[in-house]
Amino acid sequence: MALMQFTMVPMGEGVSVGKHVAMIQKRLEEEGATYHLTDMATLVEGDVPELLKLLARIYETPFDNGAVRVVTNITIDDRRDKIVHIGDKIEAVQKKLR
Repeated sequence: MALMQFTMVPMGEGVSVGKHVAMIQKRLEEEGATYHLTDMATLVEGDVPELLKLLARIYETPFDNGAVRVVTNITIDDRRDKIVHIGDKIEAVQKKLR
């Protein structure tokens, strides 16, 4: 199980890109993805091949919504020694703080 973090930033859209983020979240919901929106990115969990296919399926969303240029950043944490889920890392750190 892996975690993928991505940001898709439409260029030339002004200060707010919330409408694009909302459309991407809607597509993730339609895809049945396990995801979490943060202030700076979106996290999705799954197997790497499936995550990359998912990203390919939602990639056109900002363009379909009027964007003409999009900068995309992707980070994948592929842990093979145990199954991880969104929120596990936060929980592990919080346990250390108790």
